Amino acid sequence: MQPTHMQAQKTIDGIDFPATRTRIVEYARGHGADPELLSRMTELPDRLYLDPNEVGAAFARITRE
Repeated sequence: MQPTHMQAQKTIDGIDFPATRTRIVEYARGHGADPELLSRMTELPDRLYLDPNEVGAAFARITRE
């Protein structure tokens, strides 16, 4: 099953925003994210995210939810 934007947001719960894609992926990896979810997170646009909703929206676009 393909990871969802809700799973992505839940995985980064607790991260300090704003955060870069690199920081988001590192945080998710350090908190035991599923390998498939991590793989998809590396596809997020390389930019500064202001809150979890921005991450979720970008994740939904790349996974075509």
